Amino acid sequence: MDINKIYKIYSQKWSQFFLLLGFCLFFYFLNLNRWDLWNPDEPRYAQVAREMIQRGDWILMHFNGKVYADKPPLFFWLIGLSSFLWKGFTSFSVRFPAALFGTLTVLVTFLIGKSLFSLRTGFLSGLILATSFQFIYLSTRANIDTTLTFFIAVSLFCFVRWYRKLPALDHFSIYGFFIGMALATLVKGPVGFILPLLISLTYLIVLRDWNGIKKMRLLPGMTLCMAIIFSWYLPALFKGGEFLLRETLVVHTVDRFAKGWSHVHPFYYYLYNFPMNFLPWIIFLPGAIIYLYSKERKHDRKEFFFLWIWFLVVFLFFSISKGKRGLYLLPLFPATSILVGKLWDDYISSSFESFRYKWVTIPLYGWMGLTLILGAVIPWVVSMKFPSYLRYMLPIAFLLVGGCLLLFFFNRTKYRMGLFFLIVGMVAIGFFYIESVVFPLINPYKSARFISR
Repeated sequence: MDINKIYKIYSQKWSQFFLLLGFCLFFYFLNLNRWDLWNPDEPRYAQVAREMIQRGDWILMHFNGKVYADKPPLFFWLIGLSSFLWKGFTSFSVRFPAALFGTLTVLVTFLIGKSLFSLRTGFLSGLILATSFQFIYLSTRANIDTTLTFFIAVSLFCFVRWYRKLPALDHFSIYGFFIGMALATLVKGPVGFILPLLISLTYLIVLRDWNGIKKMRLLPGMTLCMAIIFSWYLPALFKGGEFLLRETLVVHTVDRFAKGWSHVHPFYYYLYNFPMNFLPWIIFLPGAIIYLYSKERKHDRKEFFFLWIWFLVVFLFFSISKGKRGLYLLPLFPATSILVGKLWDDYISSSFESFRYKWVTIPLYGWMGLTLILGAVIPWVVSMKFPSYLRYMLPIAFLLVGGCLLLFFFNRTKYRMGLFFLIVGMVAIGFFYIESVVFPLINPYKSARFISR
């Protein structure tokens, strides 16, 4: 059967939504308990949640008996609830919230792509996000940033729904925008409301839509947002006093941003860090951004601008910050995934050879070259440094070389959708193997079993 006909079977209504859900449930959850909690973050987060339950104090967090003011409580509440659901603190229960919210972020990305462009763009964008290297990794370990990214994405999805309905007023969507900001703040502090607010206001200012800004209901919306935030912060401040105030607002917010007392990197750090983390789809992002400005896209230029502003605001915000970690950029991954997803959607539908050659085929040959090199280099490096592990690396090498040959074959046929699914399949199979085989192998060197027991 023609692969495009197969695809059409799954293109009806919400079937793609459930395909994404099934993909993530299998891909993110199946191996969560295959290795122990790893330093530095996972054991600490598990211990904070454990002490929260032992003390019966869900307001003021503690770590090893001392007040823990590094992060707000929402993520630790989720780990605590997960421990009740799965009957104890295990690798699976501690990682479950990150995998759950990683899955939900993929689904929200699908909804944003569908709202801005089309059902297929949403589906492709969801798969792109689900198989980008850093997003996979952070969705399968106890990490706060997938939860933060989810609530920021929900906030911006509500903004998109509200803005596309103007001049009609959609109070549900605009208040959903502010509620999403509040919950993002309860996950990781002020960045949770700063980023969505900056993105939405910058977008409206660039469009010179002053009427849109007036209709955002900023005063009642921010009042609602702050009411949700202070429903935890005021009781916590009452119990934690000056120490909590100083740690949460000064040390872990202002000082971390302005002085960067840990993870200090230069301004250009993300110029080389982000491309590695957004592999393999980063190779198509430059073409997607250039495509934004092409004459073919005049009719949906506003939608592209929104995604571009989303990307730039997050990228520049964390580039200005003195403290930098690659995972800080996770909130921009939905935007880049939709940009690349739209490029692929139009590529699949396009009959223009020049279009295919410029923005997809050339990067694709680059990816084929990279996979071929990696397929040859990985066994050689492992055989030189860790010869006893060579047999475990050979399947990865075969996957890379075999995938490269299949990509070359599909690129010479009319099955453009096959090319896309082949890249998705290579990443999915590769990471599934790494989580099933490689991570358990290196687990003894990274395990924090003495805490996670």
